[in-house]
Amino acid sequence: MFETSQTGPYFKMNVFETAGSLAHHFSTFQLDDSSMALIALLVGMIGGYRVTGWHAQLRAKRARIAAEKRHVMPRKPD
Repeated sequence: MFETSQTGPYFKMNVFETAGSLAHHFSTFQLDDSSMALIALLVGMIGGYRVTGWHAQLRAKRARIAAEKRHVMPRKPD
């Protein structure tokens, strides 16, 4: 797989061989009920983390805006 040359190790494996190997592995993967449930669980977890992160960012932004409004000096009445 590796061949040593004067410039260092040389990677001999072809990109197309790697892509073909990955395509073969994906084609042998069967989607039954348990694997679909696992995929749905993982997607739900990732989605939940993203929504929680967005909510935390919005809360921080609201708190920052509220703090800036408190530090603004009111205008004198005319």
